[in-house]
Amino acid sequence: MSHVHASAIAAVPLASSSHGGLSSYGAGIAVLVVLGIVVLAGLVSIFSRSRRRAALRFAGLMVACLVACYAVGRGIAEFWVVNYSDAASYEHSWGGPSLAGVFAVHSGPGLAIVIAAVWWLLRRRHAHEKTRSCPEPPR
Repeated sequence: MSHVHASAIAAVPLASSSHGGLSSYGAGIAVLVVLGIVVLAGLVSIFSRSRRRAALRFAGLMVACLVACYAVGRGIAEFWVVNYSDAASYEHSWGGPSLAGVFAVHSGPGLAIVIAAVWWLLRRRHAHEKTRSCPEPPR
């Protein structure tokens, strides 16, 4: 009988699952949420012409928010998933074989989303302050 090290047994589920991704249960829940939002927006669009544009916009924003949350979460999680001392653990990942490439591919989209969100919020705040400081001309 051969001796099996405990770390080899613990690595089996990690090797068979996707590298740092959602479990199949979590992905299924996310797909159901997206489908529910799309169906709800479709029903509102069918039965209410006046709210069609708002419902479709809301559905699009919710799907975009879910994708953005996944990208940001994946980007943050990548820093804890990678085994820095073992290049073999990340050399076959997207962006590999270099560690910088792996981080660019896995964390880059999340970083771009965070930068775009901060830029949008600052721009919106600046526009809001500009309209508050400049009173409307009398009619």
